[in-house]
Parts: sequence; structure tokens; C-alpha cells
Amino acid sequence: MIYLDNSATSFPAPEVIRSAADAMIKFPGNPSSRHNLGLEAEKELESCRKRVAKVLGIEPKELCFTSGGTESDNIAVLGGANIKKGRRVVTTAVEHPAVLRSMKRLEELGFEVIYLVPGKDGSVSINDIGAAITPDTCLVSVMAVNNETGALMPIDKIKPILDRTAPRALLHTDAVQALGHIPVELKKWGVDMASFSGHKIHGPRGIGALYVKNGVTIKTPSLGGGQERGLRSGTENLPCIAGFVQAIELISPNDFELMAGLKERLRAGLLEIPGTVQNGEGGAPHILNISFSGIRSEVMLNAFSLRRIYVSSGSACARGAGSHVLKAMGAELSDNAIRFSISRYTDAAEIDKAIAAAKEIVSELRRN
Repeated sequence: MIYLDNSATSFPAPEVIRSAADAMIKFPGNPSSRHNLGLEAEKELESCRKRVAKVLGIEPKELCFTSGGTESDNIAVLGGANIKKGRRVVTTAVEHPAVLRSMKRLEELGFEVIYLVPGKDGSVSINDIGAAITPDTCLVSVMAVNNETGALMPIDKIKPILDRTAPRALLHTDAVQALGHIPVELKKWGVDMASFSGHKIHGPRGIGALYVKNGVTIKTPSLGGGQERGLRSGTENLPCIAGFVQAIELISPNDFELMAGLKERLRAGLLEIPGTVQNGEGGAPHILNISFSGIRSEVMLNAFSLRRIYVSSGSACARGAGSHVLKAMGAELSDNAIRFSISRYTDAAEIDKAIAAAKEIVSELRRN
């Protein structure tokens, strides 16, 4: 088996599995309970929070654990938009559905949402972002790394524009595909909120986090017992949090270079096939989007699957629907696109086998 669909989900690292299992055994209590088992679980929970905060360069109280990237995005967008500060919200047309559907909800509530279109490289220009920001802007939400093309967005250049034009507005970034793949520098980026997910970085599924800058107040759509600073009610999933923390601590900048090298090897090999086109520049080291002219995505995907090579035709959340990202980019071969996404566990031999398989598949399908 060759697994090249890590942007959809990654396999949990062995260390992560052990950490989650250990927490399940050692800390059976509810962190909100006031007896000894609960207090022990609470202590471990706060230890986990401190460990993540150390890696991200933030304060522990700025971190809220959630069920994943989708919930983090929902809380940030729906909670961060404040009509008393302004009616305009700025985002991009290539965001994850968790952000885009939250934006549709804001439109129903009376907000004006501006959807910025990317260039052919897949990135939205800072000039377009700046032009869209007005004094009536209350929220800007722009992802750090696009989940289908790997395009990098100019996150670190947005806050100065907000400070000049709409100083009360909040800046949110969906950093789900950034964590574990590029340096995540929240303070340098100047964001007020950032979303993360565990299962994209070899952590457990069903766990994520939301960074909310100290001093930022948002209204949460989550109602309940008031856990996680009142932003995300519900008993904390300590085993998955422990696994998530372990996954974050396993991240190494050396992995970024390794993945970048493998991606370039894959890109060069696939572009040797006549009629192939790269969609977007894909600045992130782990995502490569390639269209094979004359062959529909689902046909190519199934042919790979028969060879036990697992790729995707876009975001897993799209469930086979056409890519809104490639359409927004104006990609001419959006119906022929395949997304390859690698991880630190991918090796050169797997890349070479995938290239060889792609050449065979394209030759066979075009001959027929």
C-alpha cells in the first residue's frame, strides 16, 4: 500500500497511540470533577495545554481544545463576527467548507461577506485583501495553507492593514494544513484566532484546538457546562488531547525539508507525462495538485486504488463534488485533478512507484 492522501487524514504515529492509551488508563476521571480522580485528570489536562502552548509560542490560557478543525473554524467565524463592530466580513473563495458554510450563516444574519478570488497560483494577493478591508470590517478569515493546492496565503501581511483601516476587526486563520508542514508563528502572523486539527499531523481524529489571543472576546455558539474558557462546552477528551499533544511535539522542521524534496521528486516525475498540468504553485511542502488531461478525476483515482495507491480528487469534505477551489482559480482541467499529499513517513521508493503507476495508468486509459 502507498498512502498519498495525508491531507484528508494521516495515520496516527505509534507514540501518539501509546500516549492516548496511557491517558485513558491513567486518568479515567472527569477533569471537571472535584474528587481526586477528577483533579488528577484536570492537572494532566492543564499540563497538555502548557506543552502545546510552549510549541506554539503562546500562553496556555490562549488555547482551547475542540473536537477538530471544523468546530474550531465554526467557533472562530461565528463567534468572531460582531455586528456592533461592523457588518463586513472578508474571506476567500477557496476556504475549507467549515469556514465557507459559517460565512453563509453570517450572511443569513445580515453580514456582508466578501469572497476573494485567488490567482492562477492559488493564492489571494495581499493587494486584494487590503482593498476589501474597510472601516466597517469586523472579521477577516484567511487560511494559511490551502488544503487542495498547498497554496500559501499572505497571513503575516494582513494585520498591519487591519490596524490602519479596521483596528477593532479580528483576524482568523485556518491553520489546519499549516501545522506540521510549515513554521507556525502565531505572534508573528498577528492573528487573533487560529484553528488546528489533530488527525492531519499523525494525531487522533476528533481532536483539535483553537487559539484565541489573550484579550480577545468572542461569542461562542457552544452552549453547556462552560469548559475550555466557556468557548467549547463538553467534557474534554483527555486521551485524544494527550495524543494530539504528542503529535505536536513530534513535529520537526527537518520534516518540512524531507517532504519538500519528495514533493519535488513526485512533481518532476508526473510532469514527464504528456498532458499533465500542475494546479497552483503549491508552496506548502506536502500537497501537489495535478490534472491529467482527458482522464476524469474519479477514473484516475479508481485506477490508483486498484493498485493500492491512495490519493484523492480534492478535499475529503467535498465527498466527490467538484472542487470549488480549482473552479475559483479558473483551472481549465478541474475535472481531471488529483491531489497527492505526502507525510514525513512517505519515502522515495513510494514516490517512484506512484510515478511509475501514474505513467502506466495514463498510457492505458488514453490508449482505450
